[in-house]
Amino acid sequence: MQRLAEVEQDVMVLWEDLAEARGFDRVVGRVLSSLLIEGAPVSQQALAEKTGYSIPTISKTLKSLTSLGSVRKTKQPGTRLTLYYADMRPPDLLRGALRRWVILAKTIERRVLLVSQKLEDATNENPDRAETLRKLLWEFTASIPPMIAIMERAINGLPVA
Repeated sequence: MQRLAEVEQDVMVLWEDLAEARGFDRVVGRVLSSLLIEGAPVSQQALAEKTGYSIPTISKTLKSLTSLGSVRKTKQPGTRLTLYYADMRPPDLLRGALRRWVILAKTIERRVLLVSQKLEDATNENPDRAETLRKLLWEFTASIPPMIAIMERAINGLPVA
């Protein structure tokens, strides 16, 4: 049983890393993984005990996740107790991280093009230095589109090879 608990903790850390890659706090990954592992609606109190976070932190996180549509809430029959459950599949978080990376890569690609245009105007100041910068920018620019294509194929569930 102790080894299984260790694996469960490893799964939670993986989810924390994925959440962080998406720009969320690590608590988001811990809460989502806890809900997915439980596989049934869970109270805020139970999540606080399972994750080690305070009830106010759990409440705030659940509110955010509910507004994003990743978590749903329900009432326990015959009581006023609100229970929460994950309404997403594990690959959804990874796809979201990849989408975020693609958006960032496209933004960087546009910025590199703008810097390259500026460089053309400044080439006469120091041609050797300008050539060094041009090579660096070209390497950057040339590498981004193939990476974006691979990530977009992965996001869409297509083979990347």
